[in-house]
Amino acid sequence: MSEAPTLGPLPSTDLKLNPHAPHPDFEWLIGLPSDWVLLDTNPESWQRSAERVVDDRFAGRRLRAAERRAVLDFLEQLVADCQRAGAALSMVQLGAMSSGVVGSAGLHLGWFDSAPRGAGLSLVRQTLPRTGTVEELDTPCGPAVLHRDVASTVPPGGLTRVRSTVLQLFVPIAGTTWTAVLSAATPHPELERVLGDVIVAVGRSISPAQRVRSGGVAGDGSDGTADPDGRGGAGSAPGRG
Repeated sequence: MSEAPTLGPLPSTDLKLNPHAPHPDFEWLIGLPSDWVLLDTNPESWQRSAERVVDDRFAGRRLRAAERRAVLDFLEQLVADCQRAGAALSMVQLGAMSSGVVGSAGLHLGWFDSAPRGAGLSLVRQTLPRTGTVEELDTPCGPAVLHRDVASTVPPGGLTRVRSTVLQLFVPIAGTTWTAVLSAATPHPELERVLGDVIVAVGRSISPAQRVRSGGVAGDGSDGTADPDGRGGAGSAPGRG
């Protein structure tokens, strides 16, 4: 993927954070990939939303019944995983691979509070698995760590185990006790590079709103933030604890 992922604003009515998931008590900003879809994890509406997502993403392409069922099974499992893990925000990418099969990937945001200890990489490194690789990255919030690993899983609708790439990006918010944790996974090698680019771009977009606003006029979009009510915003979507 030669170009950086496009992070775009979303209407505030489309951005729904899980109110039961842990999140900071300060306003924060995050850029979201414009070609990904927000995942509805509400128990009362996720199924209807999943069916709309499948129909929208594959408009103009006739899916076989088995393919459609497999995609819906993937979304159902993803919703259940997000509900159990307490993800604050979840997104999904669906599309046809070069081989013609339906490809999928998930991207999730969670928050970890290390109080009374301040957020930092030393605590993050203590929790990392011994397997996989670790890469340190620079972000506007300070140093972050990207953990890359593989897992053997049975994809929804599948019968055999396949190799899946699993990524976790830990972004400690300097001066607070909170760490943003981005998780992403895909069983499709064709999506691995895209997934890596996206998780890094999103991680580097995370910032406390007040810190960003100090460089511009708060709420007018000149500093890259959204208005207080969530409208507008240059490439960002607001979250509030």
